[in-house]
Parts: sequence; structure tokens; C-alpha cells
Amino acid sequence: MLFLLILSAFSFVLGINNLAYAEQNPKITKSSEEYFADSYNCLKKNDKACAQIAAANIQKLSPYSKLISGIFASLEGDFETTFLELLPLQTNKSFNLQASISLHTSLALAYENQSDSLRALEQRVITDELFQRLTPSSQEDMNANEHQIWEIVSVLSKKNLTEMRGNSTDNAIQGWIDLALAAKYQSNGESNQQAIDRWHLAYPDHSAKNSIAAQLFPASSTKKTPQKAKLRGSVALLLPFSNASLYPISDAIERGFTAAKKIANDNAAVKIYATEADAASTMPRYQQALNEGANYVLGPLTNDAVEAVSHETSPTITLMLHKTENKARPANQFFYGLSAIDEIQQIIKLAQNSGMTKAAIVNTKEANNQKHLEAFKLIWLAEGGLLTVMNADDQDIKKQINDCACDMIFMAETAESARSTRALLPTNIPTFALSEIFNGLSFNADDAILKGIRFVDAPWLIDRDNPKFTLYKEAAKDLPAGEMQRWFALGADAYEILITLDMMPASSATINGLSGKIELSAAGEIKRTLSNASFTGDGVRLEATP
Repeated sequence: MLFLLILSAFSFVLGINNLAYAEQNPKITKSSEEYFADSYNCLKKNDKACAQIAAANIQKLSPYSKLISGIFASLEGDFETTFLELLPLQTNKSFNLQASISLHTSLALAYENQSDSLRALEQRVITDELFQRLTPSSQEDMNANEHQIWEIVSVLSKKNLTEMRGNSTDNAIQGWIDLALAAKYQSNGESNQQAIDRWHLAYPDHSAKNSIAAQLFPASSTKKTPQKAKLRGSVALLLPFSNASLYPISDAIERGFTAAKKIANDNAAVKIYATEADAASTMPRYQQALNEGANYVLGPLTNDAVEAVSHETSPTITLMLHKTENKARPANQFFYGLSAIDEIQQIIKLAQNSGMTKAAIVNTKEANNQKHLEAFKLIWLAEGGLLTVMNADDQDIKKQINDCACDMIFMAETAESARSTRALLPTNIPTFALSEIFNGLSFNADDAILKGIRFVDAPWLIDRDNPKFTLYKEAAKDLPAGEMQRWFALGADAYEILITLDMMPASSATINGLSGKIELSAAGEIKRTLSNASFTGDGVRLEATP
């Protein structure tokens, strides 16, 4: 029975027709990949002996030998050998798509046998992504795999699903878990509809949208795309347009917000309440917006103004565009911004995941540099790292860094400043920086000296050719590259955040936005993950999307 079950799970790799058995063509020399395909063709015919003969012709040192060995072990229920043979092969890039699918399906079956739901889900999701790349595709096999995914998550309790979600940062996996959580609302009337709508909003491109989700919630899946959730009333933009130095930022935010609203075909009224940077000018305008019946307030932007407004209580949803650390959040008040702390935390996590433990930080004695270095120092040391501080004006800084046995360097400088500092540093030690090091130009000859430096930044700046950003380009074309584009991205995502806050029941949501991957917790906390990038000889290169 186990043999037949696994044959069904692997039927997708058996589409190669007219392959002769190895013993019938002894003069034909085939590659290990072809013998692997022969073996599976035999399994398709339910001929295990034939499959073993074909497998015997695979070169022993070939990864296909370990692959077929692991799959045979899974057929026999020997999952210990399955793990032993197949786990090391996950990083092998030589397998074709069909072989990779069989690898991850075998591991999924092994994890399912051990009742390890999260690991089984991870393997099934990888398989799903591989199916989407397979040409020609097999919709039947893809559907079968997605139904297996649903079998894994749908039987888990809300508690187990929530715990599993906290243990995975993969967006596709989170989508499946959140879909299962949405299904738990199915007998609760309006709460169910809210959960379904929120899932479609958070995962518009998820592979389950037109399969499992459509089968579970047919009424919701038949809604036309233009009927996406919209704002339920007017928006007050409480921004420092009256301050000359902050006007360009306010303008970029307003452009981004308006662009997102237009793309969504949302006719909600928007009114600008211009302020200065201080609390004294902000509070009267905030009260005016509330008195005039604003349903949402976007802003304020500066620290002093945010501090003042955050002490007010109001039923109006207020999204402040400056993150305040360790601050109690009043009801209906939320904080989101272009926080350097988010960037520093992500860089530290990236470095530590790479095994780095001792950092050198470069002090230029500029105000912003000092602030960011102090933040890095506090977080790095709290995470158990070792630290050495270097002054950029030291004549022997390169020797100092080499002598300290540091395994990474952290810089907090703009592109112009970093070009001067970089010339003083060793290039053989991994170097990290904040988004401010990138001026927004994908190729700039002046940045050649920055080659090798890794940084994080908004996807809108790093991944400009992403099709999901196309509709925003016209609205942002007149804004300068770099910093103003980041504020534009913030404004566009602020619209999506307001929509999500308006719909959220007591659970979390995810937005794949222009400024980053935005995660909203059930408690109303908002977290941002950025893209990873690096300077190369050919310009800036995207390393990973959030």
C-alpha cells in the first residue's frame, strides 16, 4: 500500500515516453540523469525490479545515485536513510526540475511520516514553486501537491498554526498558514468574511488563490479584482508642508499615497493639513482634522510632533510616520517609518546568520553616524557579539582592523562620505552599510570604490524592474533618485497599511510593499523587512527580496 501511495506522489516525474530498459540496450551509454529517468519510468509501470536495474547503472559518485537511493528508502518506509541520503542534496544545483521535485517530495513524505508539520510544509512549498517553473507544466500534479499542503495545515489547531507561523519567515508558507487560520472562521459569519478578505489582500499572488482558496471560499474568489477593499472615508494628511526643509519629503509621501489610491480606484477624499515640524503647530491641525470628521489621519512625521499626538485619544485610525521605540501604543494609533533601527537589526541578523561574531565599526564623528553606530553597538552587544570601534581619521585604520581579527565591518555613512572612508579600509573583510549609502542610481561610476559593500534598502529602489511596481513609476518619475524615492514608497505603503488596519480583526497580516515586506501583528505593531543588495563592478545587485 505504501509503495502505491508513493508512486502516485511521484507520477509527475514519469512523463518521459519510450525509454528502454537498461538491460534491453546494453550497448547504449546513457548519463546518470537518463538512467534516473529510466528508473522512474519503471516505477511508473509498477515494476520495482526494473527500476532497480536501471538505478544500478547510475554512476556511484553521481548525486543521482544518492537521490534514487533515498527515494527507494522512502518506498520501503526507511525514512532514516531517506533523510541521510537526501538532506545533503538540497543544495545541489545540478538536478533538473523533475529530479528536484522528486527530491523535495520524498523529503516531504518523510517529514509527514514523522509528524513534523512545519518541515513537511516547507518541502511541499518548495515543490509547489518548482512545479510552477516546470515546462510543460502538469496542473494535475500541481493540484495534488497543493492538496497535500492543505492536508498538512488544515488539520492543525489555531494554536499550532500560530506557533508554526512564528517559526517561519517564508511568505508562501505564511500564506498557507494564514489561509488555514482564515478557514477556522468559517462558521463565524462576518468574521469569516473579514478573514477571507484580509487573506486575499495580504496574498494577492499566492499560488493557493485560484486553487484551494477558490474551493474553500467560492463566493469570495469570484469577486472581481477591482472590488479590492477601499478606504471607508476621508483621509487627513498631517505633514510638515509648511517647513521648507521637510516640504520635499511631505510632497514625496503625498505622491506615493495618491498613486496607491489611484491604482486601487479609490475615490476617498484626501485633505492636506500642513504643519511645521514642531508639536505646537501640529496639535491644532490634528484637532482640526478630527473636528472636520477625518476617518483616518496619516502623520505626523517628526519625532516631536509624534510624541505630542501619541498622548491623544481618538477613535480615528492614526498612522504616524515615525517609529517610536518601546512606547505603549494607544488604541487606534500605529507607527510606521523609515527606521534605521529596522535596517540595523536586519544587517545584524544577516551577519550573525553568516557566522560573524566580531564587528569593527567606523566612527566618522558626524551626528547621524554617531547615532546609528550607537544603535548598532547596543543591539550587537545585546546579541552576544564582540565589538571594536575605529576612527575614520586614524592613519593606520586598515592595520587596526586587520589586527583586531574582526570578521565584519559596519559603516553608517552616505555614499559621498563612504567613498572616502572605503579607500582606508581592507577590502577582504565583509562590509555592511545602511540604505543611506545608496544614492538610488543602479549604476554610478563614482560608486566603483564601494564594490563589495552589502546593504539593505527598500525593494522600490533595488528591484525597479519588478512588474508589480510598474503602475507607480509615472507618479514617481519627477522625484530625485534615492531618499525622495524612499519617502514615495513609504507613502504608497501607508495607503495599504491603512486599508489593512481598517480590516484587521485580532490577527496578523502581511503586505509586500514598495518600502519592504510589512508585517502587522495582532497587537498592532508594524515591522519592516528590506531587500538585501550589494555594490558590484556592474552596479548595484539585488541579493534577496524580503
